[in-house]
Amino acid sequence: MLYCKIRYFACASLVLLCACGEIDTYPDTYSQRCSDTAAIDGFQADFGGYKKGKRIPYKHSDGYLFALTVTDRENYIDGACEKHLVTTLESAYPIYSVTVSGKTGTFYYDGAQKNRQPLEIEFGQYVFTVVDPLILKEVLHVANVNGKDTLLYGPDSNYIEKMEVNGVTYKDVAVSHGEKYKSFNNKYSTVKSDAKLYYQTKKGILKIELEDGSHIAINEEDD
Repeated sequence: MLYCKIRYFACASLVLLCACGEIDTYPDTYSQRCSDTAAIDGFQADFGGYKKGKRIPYKHSDGYLFALTVTDRENYIDGACEKHLVTTLESAYPIYSVTVSGKTGTFYYDGAQKNRQPLEIEFGQYVFTVVDPLILKEVLHVANVNGKDTLLYGPDSNYIEKMEVNGVTYKDVAVSHGEKYKSFNNKYSTVKSDAKLYYQTKKGILKIELEDGSHIAINEEDD
């Protein structure tokens, strides 16, 4: 009887060692085990046509001219198997920094949803959630006014059919009402703000209005 118990323990230990051996063959990080078939594309990838080194002219409401340059465009998978695309735009003077962040899951990836994922844009203490303008257009109410189909705009509408910025007219524009980071007991959270970000898929960030009444706006007319 003792012999049987010893033999059973030895066999169980061998199975455990074999199982451990199989586990050890996996990579050390989750990101190495994530699916690599998912892609960040559609609205998230097309936003602004941002490529590393691209220079975009802007004008401050005070009148001075500057440019935002795409200094980095990082694509990576994190430990939770989410794929990220983070674009950084910076200016030499005045010193501004903007990050445009998109992400998508790598497991159960549904390519049909690729154009419907939002972006997050950070500018100083402000953060904006940016949705494809054409998706926002879909949810607007259309009514027949004087024999024509007309979009009815409410006070909270985020879609703008067309908008002029520094002498250039842009179509299919949207506006995001931002939030801002606030520190409390050494912890950060976001609260509502009056800052607004106007944008278009093709040109990206068109205008940012801050709470103090100042703004920066794309300035292609003088480019």
